Amino acid sequence: MIKSINPATLELIGEVEETPIEKLDQIFKDARVAQKNWAKVPLEERAKRVVKVNEVISKQFDEIALLISKEVGKPPSEAFVNEVYGVVDSTFYYYTNVVDFLGSEEEISLGFYESLDKRSLILRKPIGVICVIGPYNYPFTIPFQQIVQSLMAGNSVVFKPSSETALVGEKIQEIFNAIDLPKGLVQTVYGNGSKIGNPLIDNADKIIFTGSTATGKKIMQRGADTLTEVALELGGKAAMVVFPDANLERTVLAARWGAFTNSGQVCAAVKRLFLHEDIYDDFLENLVNLTSKLKQDIPTKSNVDVGAMINEEQLNWVDKMVQVGIKEGGKVLIGGRRNPNLKGYFYEPTIIEAQDTNMHIVQEEIFGPVLVVLKFKSKDNVIEMVNDNQYGLVSSVWTNNIEFGKKIAKELETGTVMINEVVYTFALAATPWGGVKNSGIGRTHGKFGFIEATRPLHINIDQYKEKDLWWFEYDADYEEIAENFKNIASSLVVKEPTTK
Repeated sequence: MIKSINPATLELIGEVEETPIEKLDQIFKDARVAQKNWAKVPLEERAKRVVKVNEVISKQFDEIALLISKEVGKPPSEAFVNEVYGVVDSTFYYYTNVVDFLGSEEEISLGFYESLDKRSLILRKPIGVICVIGPYNYPFTIPFQQIVQSLMAGNSVVFKPSSETALVGEKIQEIFNAIDLPKGLVQTVYGNGSKIGNPLIDNADKIIFTGSTATGKKIMQRGADTLTEVALELGGKAAMVVFPDANLERTVLAARWGAFTNSGQVCAAVKRLFLHEDIYDDFLENLVNLTSKLKQDIPTKSNVDVGAMINEEQLNWVDKMVQVGIKEGGKVLIGGRRNPNLKGYFYEPTIIEAQDTNMHIVQEEIFGPVLVVLKFKSKDNVIEMVNDNQYGLVSSVWTNNIEFGKKIAKELETGTVMINEVVYTFALAATPWGGVKNSGIGRTHGKFGFIEATRPLHINIDQYKEKDLWWFEYDADYEEIAENFKNIASSLVVKEPTTK
């Protein structure tokens, strides 16, 4: 059995039975049968049936938010706004836009060949059985959106939630069971990745995984044996770059929320704060002062800002990295320890001044409530500092000069750059989500998410009445045709214009 422990109170809140490995083959067989029938349902009808999950969710807003809170350790209100609302909003967006994204044929210009009555079309077809492997930090909204897009695109889904949040995984399955879907179209399996991960990869047509970079690389390596497609949303070390002309009052509030929301267990959380030397001291003083006002406690209590971390292992990792930072010369301005007043997995919101970008706390993902602060002198200086990292998921630039901010954004090696915002773009269902470098490959959300859940089918149509010019026989007439092709090819050479 998988035991679910409340990380804030350390109380047992439920158990889920592990899925036996020997059942996985049948689960995927059922998924394939269901998918073949589901793919025949018209796209618009599929969307109408899937969007019914919003009605189911709307009847249990508070129940779902409280479950997330108890299993993850975040405040229920945060769980609702950042997860439950996000699911409802994104599902409605996908419902209203999926036909535009996938429902029409895309004509491709064939140039010269169109004179021979030839044309090409691109259609999007479902991949088959998609395995969605969810994370513990946002166990409801992240996999739910991926499941919804996969289903509307015509796939079936085998879903594996994190073992840390198995009860939320059960709730997701319950919601899909409540709407009119073919049996076996959505199935949830439970277990540690070390036990059931390989069979899932071996049986699926595609893996959509959200989690650590180390695990993502293992999935990709295993998938190579069967050429299983992967979309990987992995780690992050988000940079927040603040220039002197920014709205500093708003910016300091954004830095506080961006660093410590969900106890910093956010792949897009602000982890590296780069402050221009002209504002460094004042900004940092205000940020430390505001951080000291955050209330950390059991998240189901009133007015709690920061809850618990997911488990003791992650808490110990965070503390270890903080101690490494101190040994390397980092200066702790606030926090830097496990909260001594709470018995759960609470780590105090922590701000550390770093000396340079070579420090481990600057380079490695800590995935906890730890913000590392660095000083910069110029635009070129900070671009180099930000890009000096293995991750590239999201960053932000803070300035009142939007054109200047866009120029900076174009130089940053990252999947998303926000100008005067942090973190929240994951909630924008219309925008692509994903990173570069060790932050992963592929994109979810919006049109790009539907592209990930489908394959292109190229259809070439020929209505030419005569023999094609390049068919046999290779006789004298063919030699003349070949000469004509040479003339056409010569006309396609691009030459620099001559100057007088």
